[in-house]
Amino acid sequence: MGNVRELMARLGPSTVKFDTGRGGTPDLTNQDIAAALGMVPAGLGRELLEALWWPESGARRMQQLRQAVIALMAPEFTRQQKALAEARTELGIAKTCMGWGGGTVTDMQRKEFLRAEAKLEATRALSWPNNTMEQLGTLAGAVITELANAGCCNQCEGRGSTPHRGGAVECDGCDGSGIEPMSGRQRALAIGSDQSAYRRFWRPVYEWMLERLREAESDAAHALRMALGRAA
Repeated sequence: MGNVRELMARLGPSTVKFDTGRGGTPDLTNQDIAAALGMVPAGLGRELLEALWWPESGARRMQQLRQAVIALMAPEFTRQQKALAEARTELGIAKTCMGWGGGTVTDMQRKEFLRAEAKLEATRALSWPNNTMEQLGTLAGAVITELANAGCCNQCEGRGSTPHRGGAVECDGCDGSGIEPMSGRQRALAIGSDQSAYRRFWRPVYEWMLERLREAESDAAHALRMALGRAA
């Protein structure tokens, strides 16, 4: 069986008939491919699979893809904002307890204030920008374009690992994905940002989204491969 992603391209308009058997061995028909795609679990992965490899269908299902991306991102953004609010509250409580009612500030109160202050800074450093959801369309568009145009990693030749002392280790050029990553400069341009702003604010969001969209699409491709195997 060929690459299932390439097989999906046959579902688009074409003047060439691809579903004719060769050498007496029947090939998968377009109907087989469409039926197998229907067996892939609904959700982000299947929407990405269609958007990337069956553009005609992806264009019709843009609303479903948008909703799936929002469903992925919104809970994490909400979790981060909640953690940030709780850290701010802890710091406020620690600050107001220092010298409560004109009393002496104790060592314990001072330590608690410093702990809460450090926690707030650490939480803030791990939090996405406040306007992440407003920029989600731009971010998602750039990430999906990167997925669509991704090529094999030059360092590991798409294997995801490199030889090391008689064994293999995860390729540090692609973090084991086997896919050549875009540079920070390219990603910054794709979202309409400069490199310093991308590195400081947007890189964590972009890479978090990229990892999960790539994983979702890969899982959907695997499910399609299994369904096609049963249809063959």
